[in-house]
Amino acid sequence: MSRIENVTVIGGGLIGLLCAHYLRASGLEVTLLERDRVGSGAARGNAGGVCPDLVEPLPAPGVIGSAVRRLHRPDSALYIRPQLSADLMRFLFGFRRHATRSQHQAGASALADLAVNAFELFEGLEGAGVRTQVNKDGFLYAFASRTSAQMALRGFTELGAPVEREILGPGELAEIEPSLSASARAGFLVQRQWSLHPGLFVDSMEQQLRDSGVTILEGARVTSTEEAHGQVRVHSSAGSITSDAVVVAAGVWTREICRRTGIDLNLFPGKGYSFSVPIERTPRRLVHLGDAHVMINPMPDRIRVAGTMEFDRNHDRFNPRRVRAITAAARPYFKGVKWEHLENEWVGPRPMTPDGLPAIGRLPGRDRTYIAAGHNMLGLMLAPSTGVMITDLLTLGESTLAKPFAPERIARRTKHYIR
Repeated sequence: MSRIENVTVIGGGLIGLLCAHYLRASGLEVTLLERDRVGSGAARGNAGGVCPDLVEPLPAPGVIGSAVRRLHRPDSALYIRPQLSADLMRFLFGFRRHATRSQHQAGASALADLAVNAFELFEGLEGAGVRTQVNKDGFLYAFASRTSAQMALRGFTELGAPVEREILGPGELAEIEPSLSASARAGFLVQRQWSLHPGLFVDSMEQQLRDSGVTILEGARVTSTEEAHGQVRVHSSAGSITSDAVVVAAGVWTREICRRTGIDLNLFPGKGYSFSVPIERTPRRLVHLGDAHVMINPMPDRIRVAGTMEFDRNHDRFNPRRVRAITAAARPYFKGVKWEHLENEWVGPRPMTPDGLPAIGRLPGRDRTYIAAGHNMLGLMLAPSTGVMITDLLTLGESTLAKPFAPERIARRTKHYIR
């Protein structure tokens, strides 16, 4: 294969932005196409956690059983909308196959390898002028009971996370985090983990790309891609672009783009919800409400409240019941929150894979089309390392971390596609 000199990146979310950054830093000419506006998908609404010591795939023993038992409760943290969908059934069957202890441990190990340099890479981005507004004070996990805290602490200890082994009581939690209420009865600290402001990061990342010479075209919905004579032609609503290679990093829309090439990737939208709300006293660090399955990220004068996982094939449908469920779950744990003043209510389709690992590598059957998608709930943390891996694959032809993330593991050929 001849040397790659220019690349088209499809997708202006976290993964696309970071792929474009490292490709450009390697000396390649880069054009980025975004179907809507940069960061308009799942990029801005996430909880903002960067926690490489806690990374693990969602498929785990007992997860499916718990979800099935709660199907009648639309307020549950993991909700599968009842619907007849071949895509959902295929995804859930694959999810179930991977929800074993051995598969979970193997997935956790692969993700840990991918995330191991996360802090170093974010520091490098800061050095390049990207604003992250990082909070490096670790995470505080708070629970409604000591039993729940002990179970969670045991799980993190098995992962090798830098947790403080002592369970904190109500008084100690209140001293560490005065904004917590008496409902937080037990918890523990996980040191060394970071959190940042996702919206600020996306905006600064976009500006850095423009300043470095990356061409960004918004409102460019990709209709098809085709390879011929050692190049790739991308057709979009903004016109057609020819380049030496293409990286499809379009989140859940990656599946639609790849189906038009005859390859169906087992990606399914796992919708997450978040909102902002004013608080009298901003927490000092990110707080994870373990029993409520809600994360609280401190922002200036307010908190970002994020949680829930909703499997629903409708990417954009906003279900207000999910926001009410998050509010009800989080409300008892904090003091001074003006819950009646919810702002920036958001829903975003996170691209989920049945084994909980992203797909990073060459698309099966193509020579110059690469995939960087399926990061589940870990897109922010894994975006820099994904960008580095994609750059290594395009410029060096290999990456030592690539094998567990090969796209062919979730790919199948399909006859139902548009030429």
